[in-house]
Amino acid sequence: MNLLNHAFCNCIVAGSLLLFSGFGVQAADPVPRPATPSGLNTPLQEEMQYLTASRLAEEENLLAILWVQRSAEFRGLSYQAYNLAATEVDKAVAQRREIKKALRKAGAEKENRLLPLAVVLDIDDTLLCNAPLEVYYLEHPEAKADYNAWRQWISQNDLLLPGAGDFLKYAAKHGIQIFYVTGRGPQDRKVTEDFLRKAGLPFPDASHLLMNDRSGGKMNRFSKLARHYDTICYLGDNVADFPIGAVRDENAVIYKKEMQGVKRKPEMLPDIQAMLKHDKNAKRNRIIDRHRKSFGTKFILLPNPMYGDWEYNLAEKYRKLPAEQRIALRKAAMNSFKLKKKQER
Repeated sequence: MNLLNHAFCNCIVAGSLLLFSGFGVQAADPVPRPATPSGLNTPLQEEMQYLTASRLAEEENLLAILWVQRSAEFRGLSYQAYNLAATEVDKAVAQRREIKKALRKAGAEKENRLLPLAVVLDIDDTLLCNAPLEVYYLEHPEAKADYNAWRQWISQNDLLLPGAGDFLKYAAKHGIQIFYVTGRGPQDRKVTEDFLRKAGLPFPDASHLLMNDRSGGKMNRFSKLARHYDTICYLGDNVADFPIGAVRDENAVIYKKEMQGVKRKPEMLPDIQAMLKHDKNAKRNRIIDRHRKSFGTKFILLPNPMYGDWEYNLAEKYRKLPAEQRIALRKAAMNSFKLKKKQER
């Protein structure tokens, strides 16, 4: 048995060991648990030893979420992104002033009407931080299949990323139109408009909030804006937040539910390497390379290690795969350093 299949089997075993506290039922331990050394948190030790595969898949996200919530580096990168955007606004406003001056001097203002200047940005983990929701998913992985959890979260979330609010108000003060182009569906329009209004952000209206139209990505909405506005810059945490044709996973965020308390039929070991042949990340990276000179100016990317198309594109229908397969795919997709064996003298 190769290492990938061995790891996959271990995931299945780990998933079968845990109890399903949601039903209040505790199964007998299949093997005796070793005694916990004194001074350690016994419940935590037991939890880590007996995670279900679905919980284990979410636990792998722990460091990424911790980095977003606690690190000074994440905070600095967020400020950096919005500072870059402010610089682009200053440049565009100054350039527009010079163009208007030249047109007036030539008496050609009427014949050369300029499009209004605009900034386009994503909402989730670009404007708003969703890290607390990701923590909830760590503790309740089944909630990813529950729209109610998402709905409650966006109804109360007002956690702006560092620098976001100040930048948007600064841009609006300089006469820049702000457009929020989001992956949220039409059913979330009202709660999103309410958030923008309560947060005191500019343009909290239907014409400036472009919801997911199910047409596939954001390109249609970008094209509509381009016909009427001169966009200074785009901000997002996903390559598909920019008009460069990157592939986006448009499926609803619903993971395959683990059948809690029910024995699953034995599954054939998947061919992980064959599944990875459908990985679209190489194509997405080539798109980035072609547009490399625009990043930091026209396209401003914010860091998000918690989730995204970089993970969902590892395999076909990735988000609907069992947790064990998602874990195995993550491991197989990484490149490792190989240590050379010391030569005997």
